[in-house]
Amino acid sequence: MKKFFGIIVLVLLSGMVAEARPLKVRVKKPGSLAALVGEKKKYTTREMVLEGTLNGDDLRFLREMAGSDINQQSTPGQLRTIDLRKVTFAQGGGAYVDKEGLHRVTGGAHTLPQFLFRNCPVVHIDLPVRLDTIATGALEHTKLRRIVLPDSVFVMSYAFAGSTELEEVVFPQHVRGLSHEILERTAVRRVVLHDVDDIYSWVFAYMPALETVEVNGYVKEMSGGQTFVSCPRLKSVDFRGVVLQTGYRGGPRMLVDCPVLERVTFHDVVYQICVGEAEQCPAFRGFEMKGAVLNSVGSSSIRLLDATVGGRTNLAYRVALERILPVLRQQIHEEGLTFPFPYYESYGEACRQALEGHRERALEWLEVAATAGWYEYSDMRDNKDLEGLHGDARFQALLEQVRKNGDFRLILEKSAPYAANAQEWPAFTYQEPTDSNLVRVREYFNLDSIAGSGDDISRMKNIMYWLHDAIPHNGSSSWPDCDFNAIDLYELCRREGRGLNCRFLAMVLNELYLAAGIPSRFLACMPKNHRVDTECHVINMAWSRSLNKWVWMDPSFAAFVSDENGLLLHPGEVRERLRRNLPLVLNENANWNHETKQTVDYYVKEYMAKNLYWFQAHLRSEYQSEGKRGANSRMIKLLPKGMEWGDGTTSDDAYFWQAPL
Repeated sequence: MKKFFGIIVLVLLSGMVAEARPLKVRVKKPGSLAALVGEKKKYTTREMVLEGTLNGDDLRFLREMAGSDINQQSTPGQLRTIDLRKVTFAQGGGAYVDKEGLHRVTGGAHTLPQFLFRNCPVVHIDLPVRLDTIATGALEHTKLRRIVLPDSVFVMSYAFAGSTELEEVVFPQHVRGLSHEILERTAVRRVVLHDVDDIYSWVFAYMPALETVEVNGYVKEMSGGQTFVSCPRLKSVDFRGVVLQTGYRGGPRMLVDCPVLERVTFHDVVYQICVGEAEQCPAFRGFEMKGAVLNSVGSSSIRLLDATVGGRTNLAYRVALERILPVLRQQIHEEGLTFPFPYYESYGEACRQALEGHRERALEWLEVAATAGWYEYSDMRDNKDLEGLHGDARFQALLEQVRKNGDFRLILEKSAPYAANAQEWPAFTYQEPTDSNLVRVREYFNLDSIAGSGDDISRMKNIMYWLHDAIPHNGSSSWPDCDFNAIDLYELCRREGRGLNCRFLAMVLNELYLAAGIPSRFLACMPKNHRVDTECHVINMAWSRSLNKWVWMDPSFAAFVSDENGLLLHPGEVRERLRRNLPLVLNENANWNHETKQTVDYYVKEYMAKNLYWFQAHLRSEYQSEGKRGANSRMIKLLPKGMEWGDGTTSDDAYFWQAPL
């Protein structure tokens, strides 16, 4: 009897040992996992090593093995440990989870699909070694306690959210990006990162156990505000490497509701910082900057390193630039520049390095400048500081790259043509001078006296000259704190002794023209590379009844343009004559604030040639066209054929330059 009982025990034990061994499955054909595992082992397997490519059918079956079905309801599945190191994913098969709609495999072969293990009580997962993305909610609401992430991964929103037993996430040497609330409601106390390309807003949000965050490598971009939100135990944050920029896209506030947080320390060089005021952080003592800070947005309390000292370049500033150069070049080579970097600063450093005989460094900074949007082709070609580089093929390649951005006549010449658009667009309209607001403008400025009694061209010029003298042009002036109409803007400038940028000057002139009975639009003149080159220019086009055409009027420079016969031209005509290399004439008295005379070679053929690639104007030209209480009518963009940018685009130049009704 004892012998028989022993045999039974041995049999049972052998079965348990067999069950303890991981089930190894190689999926050669996507969709075959169910057949390979079989129903017998579906709900009894506790550990599994998977290989091969999985589709939606495989993932649904895998979820059922791991304790959760397509509707996130519990199954008898016992699978708790999964080795996915040799797994990839393929589209196809059915849906595998219902989370506010059925989800199928939609990512790439190396993307852990969204919501894959949501509500699966798995305790250990070895992620695919070639994984590049963890999709939204892929490991949400699991029983994981520790997870090791592969190198160069991008972690999307809510990746581990609600996995309340998760205590440790081992981040790799390089992380491409961290998105919103990835560790929400986990037990993670300490986060240690190394090199990070992008930290989004709300990354460290609603983390009840988080105490410290350390970033020991570089951060290329913190592209959002409110990085740390509702972390009741968070005490310290350290950025130990170079930081290129913080808060550019998402606004300034980095810290919200971290009641015991004492410090955030930047130990190395920060190129551009935007952190704002800490909100609901009573213990916070401020941002500590142990390294140099070169630029700040909205953070006046942070001391910046001066670029020059005594009229000369600050050596410490140059050393700081050298610190960020490797990270900056890496950003350029891998992704391009995703935030504005001043090309003039990098170009100046290239010139200084070349003068000092540092050939390689000079070329590296020239590469940064060219990528950032440096467009002074003629300067780079003729600059004597760079003569020592002329024989280098890399310099010639960079010069050609800059030429593509900076030979503006050539850019216009090679631009695609305009083409009639079959789409029915509404006509541009112009508010009548009898409108009560425009009547008030005419009376307030005594426009009849300013305009004079001459023909319409004379009246246009007189009004523009008056405005040019009355309000100085200041391209770097702050946003006016008033309603955007001619009277309020004028009174603000008189009261504060300030100027306006080109857009607001053009707004004022537009209302003056409309009030004087002259149809007018203010027109944004844009460069081709507008996403990098953020500098544009806004002018006016006014309708001359005597000439039966639009004419160019620029209050910033008291400028108008004509052909060789003295015929006044509108911006579209100037653009076309530049394309065809035909003569253009600038009025002799064109100037900047009566300090700098403007020439046709610079103002028209360089500055405006850059900014005549495409145009934008309001569909309705009227009093207070923009602003918080403005009309804010639809914007229409005139772009070359094939160039699209958002709503309201057309390549129909005849429509855009149509005569007023």
